[in-house]
Amino acid sequence: MFFIYILIISYCFSQNPIDFYLYGDNVHTIIGGFQNGIDKPRDLDFNPLHDNELWILNEGESPYDNNTEYINYVCVPENSELTFTIYDSYSDGICCESGEGYYEVIGCDNTFVYGGDFESSESTTFIADVSCESECPNGNIELSIIINTDNWGKETSWELTDNISNHIYANRLAPGGSTVTFFEAGLENQTSEYRKDSYSRHFMNTASALSFDDYGFFANTLECKDANNNPNGLFSGPTLWNSDFSVYAAVNQDGPLLGSHLDMIHQSPYSMGIEHAGQGNVYWVYDGYHSALVRYDFATPHEYGGHDHSDGKVWRYGEINLQREPGVSSHMVLDDNSSILYIVDTGNNRILTFDVNSGVFDYELTPYGESLDQYWMMKDAEWNVFIDDGLDTPSGIDIYDNRLIISDYTSGDIIIYDISNYTAIELGRINTGHENKIMGITIGPNQNIWYVNYTDNEVVRIDYNILLGDVNFDTVLDILDLVSIISFIVGGQDFNDNQIYFSDLNQDQIINILDVVALVSLILDN
Repeated sequence: MFFIYILIISYCFSQNPIDFYLYGDNVHTIIGGFQNGIDKPRDLDFNPLHDNELWILNEGESPYDNNTEYINYVCVPENSELTFTIYDSYSDGICCESGEGYYEVIGCDNTFVYGGDFESSESTTFIADVSCESECPNGNIELSIIINTDNWGKETSWELTDNISNHIYANRLAPGGSTVTFFEAGLENQTSEYRKDSYSRHFMNTASALSFDDYGFFANTLECKDANNNPNGLFSGPTLWNSDFSVYAAVNQDGPLLGSHLDMIHQSPYSMGIEHAGQGNVYWVYDGYHSALVRYDFATPHEYGGHDHSDGKVWRYGEINLQREPGVSSHMVLDDNSSILYIVDTGNNRILTFDVNSGVFDYELTPYGESLDQYWMMKDAEWNVFIDDGLDTPSGIDIYDNRLIISDYTSGDIIIYDISNYTAIELGRINTGHENKIMGITIGPNQNIWYVNYTDNEVVRIDYNILLGDVNFDTVLDILDLVSIISFIVGGQDFNDNQIYFSDLNQDQIINILDVVALVSLILDN
């Protein structure tokens, strides 16, 4: 008799899938790590030309100083068969003619490897057949890898691998950033490829962020003062690449041209973030040295590996006061519908908005180290502080419809905001448990949230796991949910949009007796 009085509530409602991460139990899946080549990752982005093709940007190593001793400690299994390989990019080793450098691998006071006089590389295979007390887990020994550089420390790199499985226990890569591309990312048939341009020591020197355009080209920023490591220089800025694997890190690797880069303009030292402007070869850059937003137009790129930047146009928006946080990327995202650029201002712990169609020419600037078609200071930009509380060290950012997500480096939280009314309302947080680790984030093709863990060398995908019928969001289906839904149907209780969606168990956009019956069945099954 009771159900005779139950009304039918019909609705037309499109739920934002980002909200699902606020309810139920989210699943965090590591889809790639150090063994895939991920090493200090700072950003990620999907290539729009290929489904599920995910690119990870590695920061890269800074070069060794000259005539300096470095010691690395690593735990390896006892009795493992290992290979230590040292490289010199100039092919003259690290001693004798170029200084008095040497390398050594020691374990339990035993010297397994020693040398310094070689050409481009030298490998030594040995068995770690010793045992002694250390801070390593049981069944492991601690190795000390000692590198004493020569007069040209930047030429030296090395790796320690398992000779049977090829597992990499430790390494020191040559200077410069790199990328790891995941094909069919997160699927059973996932594969990956590591790429590093032979000239990345300049064009990806301390790589901090990347952004794709719609045609498979991407650009990266550099968090360095000078891309040539000149202590008195200011020669640094964004680099443009073609993601085509027949080109990227493939052409001109042995010279005489400068690798596979497509263009580079050097007017923004310590650049921390980048976002494609939605047109041509134009990008927005977070300039940490000048504490300003800068618009870079590469115009017509030069040949692969070339160096003619004279048609470049650079506009600096000095009124937008930004503050760099050293070592933490400051990402940006452009809302194509509103022409609003959302800027993570990491050092000031806030989010800014900027109308990309605003601003006018003020005066000409003098470019550093290169000729440009335009180098302008702009004025009258329309920008605002959008979020200025609840953030410790924001870094990553992305947007989906009317939802903005931000990763906080310090807390490890991913914060979800409703921006549908041109204000930011915090809806909730995803706690990743990765304090002081997360930087870049992105929303993938299926509305999954992906992020990079800088410290643990991982890329992680978050999947939501919602429970239809759980209208009080306590992750349990019970009588409390049933009573609430019945009360809503008969007009005794109001629901918000998310509760309405979770009440529609059969997803027919009608909340009625069928949903009540379905919920009763689920409760009884439980």
